[in-house]
Amino acid sequence: MKKNFLGIIAIMTSSLLFANSNRNNINYELQLINSVIPNTVVSKYEPSEIQGFYKVYLDNGNLFYVNPFSKLLLFGEIWTNNGFSITQNDRTQWQQELSKTLVEDLKKDYKSEDLKKAAKKIKYGTGSKKYEYVLFTDPECPYCKITEEYFENDKNLDLYIVFTPLDFHKNAKDWSLKALSSKDLKQAIKDIKENKIPNVEITETAKKDFQAMQDLSNKLKVNGTPRIIVIDKKENAIVDSIEGANLEAIEKYQKQNN
Repeated sequence: MKKNFLGIIAIMTSSLLFANSNRNNINYELQLINSVIPNTVVSKYEPSEIQGFYKVYLDNGNLFYVNPFSKLLLFGEIWTNNGFSITQNDRTQWQQELSKTLVEDLKKDYKSEDLKKAAKKIKYGTGSKKYEYVLFTDPECPYCKITEEYFENDKNLDLYIVFTPLDFHKNAKDWSLKALSSKDLKQAIKDIKENKIPNVEITETAKKDFQAMQDLSNKLKVNGTPRIIVIDKKENAIVDSIEGANLEAIEKYQKQNN
C-alpha cells in the first residue's frame, strides 16, 4: 500500500513538473516573439512550416511570421510545390474562428438596433429582402473600396455605413466628416472613391454622427476595415461577421436579396 501511494505521488509530481515546464516554454516563446514585435498584441502563435519562424495571429484576422532568434519578420504567402497556399488556408481558418467568437459575443451583448442606430442607411436597388449589412469602412482603405463597389454593382440591399478611419490614414477622418456633411451620402461615398472629395463645410450634426460611429467601433473593437456584420432583416437578428473584402462570403447572403 505504501509503495503504491509513493508511486502515485511520484506520478503526480512528474505530471506537475511537465505541466510547469510546458507553461514555462510557452511563456518563453511568447517573450521571444514579443521581443521582436513589442507593440503588437499577439492573439495566438504556433511554429510555422519554415524552421525558426512562428506564425503570429492578430485579432484583425491577419497573420505573419516572426523569427525571434534572427529578429526577422516575414509578410507574405507560404506555398507548397503543388500550388497550395498554406498562409491563405491558415488565415481563412483563423478568420472563421474569430468570426464565430465575434458573432457569439455580438448576439450576447447587442441587438441589431444597437448597431444600426449609430449608422447611416443607404439603399441600393429595391433594398434588402432577406439580409442587410452594417459596414465598418474607411474612406482611404483600398479593401473597403472593393467591398463598396461590390455593393454598388446592381445589387438590391440595405447598407448601414459606420465610418471607422484607421490611424495611419491621414485623410480618412476628414473625408468621413465631409461625406456625413453632404446632402447625398451615397453619392459622396462614390465621389470619394473617385478622388472627388466633397467641397462642403463640416457640420455639427456630422461631428455628432461621426462620434457615435467611433463609439460603436470602439465598443466592438473594430481595428481593421472593412468589417461587415450581417443581419437577418425578417428575424431582426445578427447572423454573421465578415472580415475584410471577402466577397465570396458576402455573396452567400446577397444571393437571397437579388
